[in-house]
Amino acid sequence: MCQTGTLFDVQRFAVHDGPGIRTTVFFKGCNNRCAWCHNPESLLVRPQIEFYPDRCIGCGKCFAACALGAHALRAGAHSIDRAKCTGCGKCAETCYASALTLKGYRATVEQIMEQILADKPYYEQSGGGVTLSGGEPALQPAFARELLIACKREGLHTAIQTAGNVPFEHLKELLPHLDMVMYDVKGFAPSVYQWHVHGDRERILDNLHRLDEAFTGALAVRTPVVGPVNDTQEEIGAIARMLGELKHLRYYQLMPYHALGKAKYDALDEAFEESYYTPSPERMTQLEDLAAQYVTVFNYTRGFLRPSGK
Repeated sequence: MCQTGTLFDVQRFAVHDGPGIRTTVFFKGCNNRCAWCHNPESLLVRPQIEFYPDRCIGCGKCFAACALGAHALRAGAHSIDRAKCTGCGKCAETCYASALTLKGYRATVEQIMEQILADKPYYEQSGGGVTLSGGEPALQPAFARELLIACKREGLHTAIQTAGNVPFEHLKELLPHLDMVMYDVKGFAPSVYQWHVHGDRERILDNLHRLDEAFTGALAVRTPVVGPVNDTQEEIGAIARMLGELKHLRYYQLMPYHALGKAKYDALDEAFEESYYTPSPERMTQLEDLAAQYVTVFNYTRGFLRPSGK
């Protein structure tokens, strides 16, 4: 039986989602609710409409296309009644100005492989491959597994980006078909998970240790550094000390928070948290220096791999 999955994007020529030039497949749906998420369109499984009013030319075709009356003029401005919108995408199909875009669609393994294989020569020349991201790919384990198997049949390097807040069995069935796991650890203190991540801390950290025992490929851990949530020596130090106990960790990456997702929140009519900030380069260097006392630190931006000082 042909597996289908729910995605929201397939990005070609990605260079920050694993080694080499890659194609990143973005799965829709996540069971964490990180308040700083830069892909808010990834959180819900169902399709959603993004609306960019600065692109709208006022042609009115979307009004006619929507049988549910989700599009309306309020105070002279075009708006979407999200309670009425089912994400069918008919309005986006009529919008040649790209003011309306559909985020979320069903696809088969064969359809995604057709896009992936178009860039196979680039993977071979750069040591790249395919990365499953999201959202949370492990929430669609059957589809993710079949896609990974198809990639391995073609001899492609495979990786997954996961936050680990899933039953371990979901991850375990993917491991034989993965060359690399990029595992997100958002924080260490329970308060970070309670107030900002809204995920199961115990399961996430336990799955990381179980993964360290079960996975024979390259294991990398990543932490988005978000001020004022976890940009402290206490938080990063606690994470790094924990990671220093792992047997098979390849490297640890600290990723500075950015607010580039704000436009997406606006396009979905969702609130954007304004209180977070990007740590300074000096602060990031301090935290990397601290982490390097326990683990190997990798910095994509500056392009270096710093071995642990332990």
